[in-house]
Amino acid sequence: MGYFMATLSLVGNLIRENETEALKSLGYSVVSMPPSSALPHPMATHTDMLLFIGFGCLFTHRSYYNENFALIDEICDGHGLTKIISDENLLFSYPHDVLFNCALIGNKLICNPKYISRHILDKAQKNGCEVISIKQGYAKCSVCTVGNNAIITADKGIHNAAIAHGIDSLLIETGHISLPPYEYGFIGGASGECRDEIYFCGDVKTHPSSRAILEFIDKHGKKAISLSDGELLDIGSILFV
Repeated sequence: MGYFMATLSLVGNLIRENETEALKSLGYSVVSMPPSSALPHPMATHTDMLLFIGFGCLFTHRSYYNENFALIDEICDGHGLTKIISDENLLFSYPHDVLFNCALIGNKLICNPKYISRHILDKAQKNGCEVISIKQGYAKCSVCTVGNNAIITADKGIHNAAIAHGIDSLLIETGHISLPPYEYGFIGGASGECRDEIYFCGDVKTHPSSRAILEFIDKHGKKAISLSDGELLDIGSILFV
């Protein structure tokens, strides 16, 4: 149980070995999430597809919990999280694969409410959290959170919705993030926030919008940390517990 009392970084198995070692050297326990049989192979270990952590809870699907109950229970027990297990339909194709793919920014939840889990929406309502409705189902994939009221995204719809709801948003150039076998990945999937630091899988300076990204992060009192050299890689977000 002591292992799980440390700050965890939950990652997908696409993460490169040197990035895992970098997280460990920074004091994090790294847990590579097992794949879900309900999701397509490229995204089967993406944490932002497998679960959502917010409102003191860990939300995941019944099928994934049944396959990995010991791990989920240990994460929850070690960090005081309440398990909420969904029996909603989780299908192999978009947009029915995004039950847990939402971004919590302070007391605002960015998501497509048509497809997000009703359990998350219920908790958001009970906690007085404002739901920002967007068309993009891959909300967490598309959003790099920077503190409690700022995001970085390449999605114009998310950017405009965030601005309209008082969130400071930086719109960056699309692409330049790897996600095999797709044409490109997303900034949220290539990053994770813990305390005052924003971590990137790969070197953020390889992105053509890197100067704006670094200035934006600095403006919000955060520090950008690149976990490795080379192109940014979408691993399905780094979720810290």
